[in-house]
Formats: sequence, structure tokens, C-alpha cells
Amino acid sequence: MLLSGLFDTFSKRSTSTKSSEKSLTQAFRNRVLMRCRDLLHGTIFWDEIHAKLTYLHGRPRLTDIRTDERSADALQFLNGCIDEHFLDFIEYIFRTQAYYDYLSGRGDLVENINVFFQQDDLPYSLTDFVWTSGHNGRNETITLTGYPQVISKNSEVLHIHAIQPTLQLLRKPGFEAANKEFLQALEDFRKADYADCLIKCGSSFESVLKVICTKKQWAYQPNETASPLLRNVIRNSGLETFFEQPLIIVATIRNKLSSAHGAGPTPRNVSKAKAEYAINSTAAAILLLVEETGT
Repeated sequence: MLLSGLFDTFSKRSTSTKSSEKSLTQAFRNRVLMRCRDLLHGTIFWDEIHAKLTYLHGRPRLTDIRTDERSADALQFLNGCIDEHFLDFIEYIFRTQAYYDYLSGRGDLVENINVFFQQDDLPYSLTDFVWTSGHNGRNETITLTGYPQVISKNSEVLHIHAIQPTLQLLRKPGFEAANKEFLQALEDFRKADYADCLIKCGSSFESVLKVICTKKQWAYQPNETASPLLRNVIRNSGLETFFEQPLIIVATIRNKLSSAHGAGPTPRNVSKAKAEYAINSTAAAILLLVEETGT
């Protein structure tokens, strides 16, 4: 078993548990476990899951039940563990060899689990795999660079019409850095690291501007910041100039409120509402610019 990525799970990325978040329902847990039962046959899957969970928690057995079956030990644990640990399990599903043996190229377990989240109105969503295209000599290569992760979602309307489409768009070749930064912004928001969330939003926005300039072959300097990059994109794309002010707000919020630059003698207050506004503004700005430039 590879230990790479073993501790990059939902619970390890979290620094605190939000009491305001809705708890996972037993029905949700049952649906996920039943879907694994129906799609991932045999004991290999549960052996892999059991091994990952025991290493994660640092103990050879997960429960006190008397059985030599790893699947029984894992299932007993998953039916009674805290929400964060069940969400760890969901992320582990997609890192098992059994998943690739049975479901590679068919079935959409990510979509299934997102349907289960929606059914019980749970404040989470599962991102998709991230693939990066490249070239090896004359041949084009596609490399897996990101596994599905559980993220918190806020307003359902904004999540469906802004956050989700942005995550889908950033899976396109060339946007790997921007995708990673945007996911980190969402993770920082979930952990209440609102100042860091603003930094990641600004970084993702700048990365997208650079990708657009690169793909369109619009000259720019690698060390340029968001403001000149945005003016370059607006000028070359023909987008109305009055869009500059509302679009640059992502970088302005980062510069004025985050710790990306020294705060000086006055402490900066980054509230949850401000961080949420930054995430939604970043998503909307990225969608508009990519669509208008045809990138």
C-alpha cells in the first residue's frame, strides 16, 4: 500500500468541526455503503479500505468487535464514526485499486455520492478527478493529478451556478494551478482560515488571467499582477472596459484584507461573509473571462 496521500483526507485538512454544519444522516451513510456493495464486489476493496483507515488512525483494529474479517471491522467503524472520518472513507474509495479494477471507465460514483448529498440536503459536495494532458515525444499523455475531495458548499444556488461550473471549467488542460488554488480557497474557507482563503482566491484569479494570455498568445510579463493582466485581457478580448472595476475586486479584496501584504499597525478583519463573497466573486470572474475570451 502506498502511503503517498494517505493523510491528505477531509479530517486531516480540517482544523475544527463546525457545529452549524448539518450532520450526516444514517440514510446517507447507508446509501454510500450500499452503492459500494453494489459496484465494488469482493473483499479486496474492503481490505484496502481497512488498511488505509487503520494507518490513518494508527491502530490495527478500528473497533472492539470480535472478528477476523476486515470488512466487518471497517463497516462497524463506519456506521458509528464521526462525520469527518466517514468523509475520509469517501475520499479513500477513489484511491483503491479495487475502484480502478471494477469501475475504471464506467460508472459515475462521484455523481452518485453527490446525489446522495443533495437528497439529504447535506452541506457537502464531492469534486471530480483532475487530469492533466501533456506530450511524451509525439504522443499525447493524460496524467491523473487530483483525486475527488469532499468540500463544503454554502448557498445551493451559488454552488450550482458558480462554484460547480468553475470547478468543472478548471479541470481543462492548462488550468491545473488555478484549479489547485481555487480548491485550496474552498478548503481554507471550510477551516475558517478566511485570510488565507482571500490569498488563494487572488492567486487562482491571477493564474487564470495568465492561462488566458498564454493560450491566446497575448504578451505579458511573468511577474505581472492581476491589474495589468486584466487590462491586457480586456483590451485584447474586446470586453467592455467598464468590466475592469468589478472584475479586479477579487485582487483588491486580497490586497486590502489578506495577509498577502503587511497589514501595518491596523489589524485586518476578514469575516466569513467577506471570504464567501471573495469565493463567489472569483468564481463569477473566472467564468466570465474564460467564456468571453473563448479559452
